[in-house]
Amino acid sequence: MPNHNQPNENQSTTILARLGIAEEEWHAQGIAPQTLVAIYHDFALRNQELTDIAAQTANTLQHEPAVHAVRYRVKDPVHLLRKIIRKKNEYPERTVDERSYLDWINDLVGIRVLYLYKESWREVGHFIKATWELKRTPIAYIGAEEAASVADEFTAAGCNIRRHDLGYRAVHFVISTQPNRQRYFAEIQLRTLFEEGWSEIDHNIRYPDHRCGAAIRELLTILNRLTSQSDQLASFTKFVLNTVYTSEQLTDNERSEVFAQLQALPISKAEKVRLHEQIDRLLTKMN
Repeated sequence: MPNHNQPNENQSTTILARLGIAEEEWHAQGIAPQTLVAIYHDFALRNQELTDIAAQTANTLQHEPAVHAVRYRVKDPVHLLRKIIRKKNEYPERTVDERSYLDWINDLVGIRVLYLYKESWREVGHFIKATWELKRTPIAYIGAEEAASVADEFTAAGCNIRRHDLGYRAVHFVISTQPNRQRYFAEIQLRTLFEEGWSEIDHNIRYPDHRCGAAIRELLTILNRLTSQSDQLASFTKFVLNTVYTSEQLTDNERSEVFAQLQALPISKAEKVRLHEQIDRLLTKMN
């Protein structure tokens, strides 16, 4: 009786052909073709277990009130093999096979958490730390031109900083989870709805095969800036609601903070003047 867990030669050839990578490249990394095929089939056998882990983790994250929506996926097996080849090039000293790849790849399960306000990442981050063991320190991706104060805020909250030339923004956590005998790692990405929108548009236009000339790159950069400004406006709107509209009286420091944030908004001078007058009238009534 044949062993259906062992791929035949035709299956192996098909799997390797789907990689779209020259055989010399993975040989150069010291990865045997049969190792890649063995990883592919081991991963396929684990697909349902990984899907269950992804769904369970996503469901748990939705218990945090600051979370607006959660998306999840299990890594595509061909994408997994491509990543293994890339990582072996980066870390040639590592040994990878159908057993060790589970400890080596952090995003076999990928979960994306979306929230409405930029500052909500703190609440979600605290929830993640309280619920799961972390494999590594969280990484905050910020724009290459982001102000130093932004980096300082994430650093103070215990994140490592990585500046991204294309303006990608998110906070990545890698958690350890073991619902059964096997331990797995899952990557949880935190970002706002605006950041998610920009990222999806950027990926759709820039990858995989679209030619991205100077004009397209400039347009995506402008869209990224508008995304950041939209997040800033959303947070200020919530801040005004929670201070000016729900407090009986503001201290002098609180009042100064409201107007300082207003002046920092990426809006026109006329809009700032109009908002200043409207908020000032509200504060005068409170007194």
